[in-house]
Amino acid sequence: MSEPKVYYGKNINVMFNSEICIHSGVCVKGFPSVFNLSKRPWVDPDAATAEEIARHIDKCPSKALTYQLLEGESPIKNEELNIPVVEHDLAHKRFLIRDQDAIAAEMTYVTSSPELYIIDHTLVDHAYRGQGLGDKLVDAMVVYARENGIKILPLCPFAKGRFEHYSEYWDVLHK
Repeated sequence: MSEPKVYYGKNINVMFNSEICIHSGVCVKGFPSVFNLSKRPWVDPDAATAEEIARHIDKCPSKALTYQLLEGESPIKNEELNIPVVEHDLAHKRFLIRDQDAIAAEMTYVTSSPELYIIDHTLVDHAYRGQGLGDKLVDAMVVYARENGIKILPLCPFAKGRFEHYSEYWDVLHK
């Protein structure tokens, strides 16, 4: 296995491991000012703040993109470093994040057909708000949809807002 390619920036270094990339397009579709395949180098770690880039890299489903914050940069909040595990409970048609035995966050859906999932509700327990758990649920469902040829219709206001805001999700959006 070869070493990841490093793109050096003033406040953040971005590493890319092409051997594990699944080419989901989350990077280039979601943050084209930083990740642009028509430019050389294709990664510009100085095109946004280190925190913005780090948050976006955390969305990479294959973890082919990683980063190193440089001295003087604020570390990412502890809850973001401890990335929660998202479970897909097919029997109950939901994605969820647990904290021990409690459900910290849950996103439910109904199936209109085997190729169409409709997100009808997202709930994050008050004790866990502000940690990005809702985004992680949507990210997990998008990855699942891509892997299984499924389109998503987000009726839940939270999920609908995420789909409207993040163009990297549009490839699985039911139109």
